[in-house]
Amino acid sequence: MVSRARGWLVVALLATVGCRDDEGGEGDGGGSARAGLSEAELLTRASLDLRGVRPSVDELEAVRREPARVDAMIEGFVDDPAFGERMKDVFAGAWRTRIDLYRLPELGYAGEYDDPRHAAIGEEPLQLVAYIALNDLPFTHLLRSTETFVDPVQLDTWPLEPVEGPAGERLPEGTVRARYVDGRPLAGVLSMNAVFWRHSSTVENANRGRANALSQALLCQSYLDRPIDFPTDLDLTDSESIRNAIATNPACQGCHSTLDPLASYLWGYMYPDSDLPEPTYAVDQERAWQINTGARPGYFGQPGERLVDLAEHVAGDERFVSCTVRRVYEGMLGRKAALEDEGALAEHREAFLDGGLTLRALVRSILHDPSYRGEPWTPRFGGSPQPVHEKVAPVGVLSRSLATLSGYELRLAGRPGTELDLALRRLAGGSDRGDTTNVSTGAVLVQRRLAEAGASHAVLAAQEGRAAGGTLDGFLGGVDLGQAPTAEQLAQLVRIVRSRRLAADDPEIVALVGVWDDVAAISDPPQAWIAVLTAVLADPDHLLY
Repeated sequence: MVSRARGWLVVALLATVGCRDDEGGEGDGGGSARAGLSEAELLTRASLDLRGVRPSVDELEAVRREPARVDAMIEGFVDDPAFGERMKDVFAGAWRTRIDLYRLPELGYAGEYDDPRHAAIGEEPLQLVAYIALNDLPFTHLLRSTETFVDPVQLDTWPLEPVEGPAGERLPEGTVRARYVDGRPLAGVLSMNAVFWRHSSTVENANRGRANALSQALLCQSYLDRPIDFPTDLDLTDSESIRNAIATNPACQGCHSTLDPLASYLWGYMYPDSDLPEPTYAVDQERAWQINTGARPGYFGQPGERLVDLAEHVAGDERFVSCTVRRVYEGMLGRKAALEDEGALAEHREAFLDGGLTLRALVRSILHDPSYRGEPWTPRFGGSPQPVHEKVAPVGVLSRSLATLSGYELRLAGRPGTELDLALRRLAGGSDRGDTTNVSTGAVLVQRRLAEAGASHAVLAAQEGRAAGGTLDGFLGGVDLGQAPTAEQLAQLVRIVRSRRLAADDPEIVALVGVWDDVAAISDPPQAWIAVLTAVLADPDHLLY
């Protein structure tokens, strides 16, 4: 059976090669790339970007009947509960907390991968992003929140107590509202254990790596990107020589004059007597900068004392606003912003400010960006942004979309395989950096394996008369898996899975009929259905949209 399965999988995948109709079929493909996206393509792109799933057939039909409705429909996606999850994905690369394993205080790295705390820790700063998105709050709440939103398992691990929130608030799925109760300053992400467990420091490093991580996450600026002219007579093996250079050498002071005061805010997360992270914030260590660096806490010349002061400085910094705009813009366009994008970024920054610094306002502005819609344009602030005709699906979008269709999700040690470097994430081009612009040929392999497993899961469940848990349940429950599909049924399948409206005599439908016939000749009808569904789930439409 294994060799047969491999045989029909090859047949199924090859059947779709060379049969693509670039016009998309009856208006849903959108014509040539240079003309921009059609309404159906725009609907599909926005749905995947903001909800992580393809639009329903009803939504596609509504746009086909009334193309002018597409703007209102995609703007409405920001009200979907899944919007918070997608914003978490966009900002995951800023915080880099989604790693496979954390060093747990009582276990170090000895803990098992299926310990739920590993995933729970990594989600902490991103859950606050989701809460802000779901409740349409100003993004400065990221720095001013006095509560955190965590998996309940963390209530037994960290010094947290659950607290009541305002009536009608929308919590990220699977979280509780909680507050740290160990005396630490309450300043949004700056109060979170996850951030400083992920970005650790030695006393010798004096929190400088952590300070740079915050600069990257909040300001999109890394000290490591600055040119450094090291003194040729500096002995990098001597700690005292390094300290003296940092304090007196102009080349070193170019960075350290602002880096070290920023790092001095973070000594409460330093535990000099342990090589493992501690759950409790060390209030008594806050002024350890006096002994170790002598650099008084400050933010680019603005003095402060505790993390709440740092939070206010960052929240009032224009670079924080611009960085947020850039992250969301790059996440939605699927590419890095270049010099030619600066005019577009300026326009979206104005919309972000006018909208009260809410993610919904920013996202809605980008939804109307001609580049996002595959069209060339010239922003009023200048530049000629590159239109995005097609973009590569991030591994999170790819896996979530396929899982929603088939009901199948590959899991390892109780966690989604596409969220673990140990499993599929790195192979697909992802990493703990959470970058949405990475491209890897391994994503094709991941898609094909998920397509094969998902197709088997969905068809075998339907054959046994049970639900697979995906949107294909309705379709598979309404066909006879013991008989060959009609061309009309295959066109309906393509409509559901790939968001394309093809005629019954379209070459792709004809090719899928051939797949069914070829596999049925060497196996049985259900296996032939699995082959057809594999081919549709493995189509490039899921990788490029």
